[in-house]
Amino acid sequence: MIPALCVLLALASCKPEQAPMGFESPRATVDSLFAAYGVKDISQEEARRRLQARERFDLLDANLFRSCFLEWQGEHDHALGGFVFGQLVAAKDELKVEIEEETARIQVAPSSAEIQPIVLVKQDGAWKIDLRQSVPPEVRQSLYEVYRRARRAERRAR
Repeated sequence: MIPALCVLLALASCKPEQAPMGFESPRATVDSLFAAYGVKDISQEEARRRLQARERFDLLDANLFRSCFLEWQGEHDHALGGFVFGQLVAAKDELKVEIEEETARIQVAPSSAEIQPIVLVKQDGAWKIDLRQSVPPEVRQSLYEVYRRARRAERRAR
């Protein structure tokens, strides 16, 4: 009886972990990111119009936003997340997802070789956006520099 119970417990513990709701697929993660901004139901045309008009997209759920990313390292990553959001929302209805094992690549501009894909990694059953792979190094550096300047200006203003 005891050995059979041990086998059952071992099998139960090998069961794959359920992904949190909203992160069970790359598309679900993108939809969660859109939900964080309240744009899940707007059209791609409306999203592009707002981007071109430089209208602000208001973040409605900061916790949901942060949970969409693999390694959130601090507030300085907010701009990187915003960059990824802008790339995804601009191509909202045309996203092409390619999955290879535990990595997914979302093409936001399949006809452009200059725009790199958004990369998601499956970790503990949940698909999360990898900021470091999704934001080009020169853009990442530029956004970090803007963040540092804003912090310095904020400290001087106190």
